[in-house]
Amino acid sequence: MIPSARLWVVLCLLAIPTIAAGFITGLGPLIALIDLSLLAVAGADFFFARRAPLKVWRELPARLQVGVNGQVALHFVNQNARPLRLEVRDDAPQDFERTPSTLSLTIARSSRAKVHYTTTPSKRGKFEFGAIHVRVRGPFGFTWHERSVAATVVVSVFPDMRGASRLLLSDAALDFVNLGLRQLRRDGRGSEFARLRDYAQGDSVRDVDWKATARRGRPVTRVMESERSQTVLIGVDAGRSMAARVDGLTKLDHAVNAALFLAFVAVRNGDRVGLVVFADGIKTYLAPAAGRLQYRKIVDALYTAKPHLTYVDYLALFKELNTRLLKRSLLCVFTDFIDEDQAQTMVEPMRRLAKRHVPLCLSVKDAALAQLLETPPPDAEVAYQHAVASELLLEREAMKRKVGRDGVTVVDVDANQLSLAAVNQYLEIKARGTL
Repeated sequence: MIPSARLWVVLCLLAIPTIAAGFITGLGPLIALIDLSLLAVAGADFFFARRAPLKVWRELPARLQVGVNGQVALHFVNQNARPLRLEVRDDAPQDFERTPSTLSLTIARSSRAKVHYTTTPSKRGKFEFGAIHVRVRGPFGFTWHERSVAATVVVSVFPDMRGASRLLLSDAALDFVNLGLRQLRRDGRGSEFARLRDYAQGDSVRDVDWKATARRGRPVTRVMESERSQTVLIGVDAGRSMAARVDGLTKLDHAVNAALFLAFVAVRNGDRVGLVVFADGIKTYLAPAAGRLQYRKIVDALYTAKPHLTYVDYLALFKELNTRLLKRSLLCVFTDFIDEDQAQTMVEPMRRLAKRHVPLCLSVKDAALAQLLETPPPDAEVAYQHAVASELLLEREAMKRKVGRDGVTVVDVDANQLSLAAVNQYLEIKARGTL
């Protein structure tokens, strides 16, 4: 039994005549009777609150994604002959943000009600929702009865796949431009013949099919498409530097989201896509394959990926890839350059891989360091922080230049641009026939 604010107010008011009973003869028995009556009413209030029949259950979103708001619905059925006043708290996972944390509602007699709260997962993986805790107020408003409704369920939190979902809903197979991706040049867009169409302003003269033009009596253009069934291997760094947070998510979360977007586009484009998650060794490896089933395997492999607080052994990784990737491939590595000693070990292996494959390194900029340098330091301590931030950024730029030699492409963008940057680079490499 939990006393309500109303009961405490009444008890405080009764304290005044109780004190007076010590000075007024004959008032004590009357005060005692009032106190006993109040306790009896409170007991009856708690009895009715406890006996109130109530059904409660939870309705979760169809898919929970890290960093994406989801609406959780709580359903109530009041089977009582009087209205019920409730306070509700759902036992959501600790790593989920909840707004609001406590809900209040009144349900009319013999009726149903539904309330919502917003939850935002901050991590990927499997999590557990526990019981639903409900406080039912008695009919006199003096007490609350708290009950726990068993509603334990294990849920999976997936990476943010809204970008891939937009592509899936697109009518065109590869309508990338309308999705915000960069428009590629018309000349040299592919190496395989797709179809003929009427000449349009802006088409290259080299794409004009002169024989078809002569037959039809009007200019006709050859439409070329990128070669299919090429190999794309996506590498995701799960080392200690990827545990840093940017815009509310870890760098690994941003890398996972971008990797899934890239994998979806590549699979939709008919290429064979593989995956390797690595840190001080290979944690997960999926051999390149084509089709939607392969994309599903990549999703299942990535949604449980977590940063390991270890160094990254690039040399061991690329030695392993050198034996497994026998066919020329596009190797897209999502990594970080903030650790100079660690990134230094990446230079030579990438240079060797570039002789046989097409390496592409993608990373998330450290926006916090750049923002720190935008304002003048107000004191000596902040000036020292400026100096350290400036040195780190200079080292990062130096590492990018070292890695980006001998045919290695380096892309360093803001977190919200990583997915589009990865797909744009993939499309450009395909269009140029580099693979």
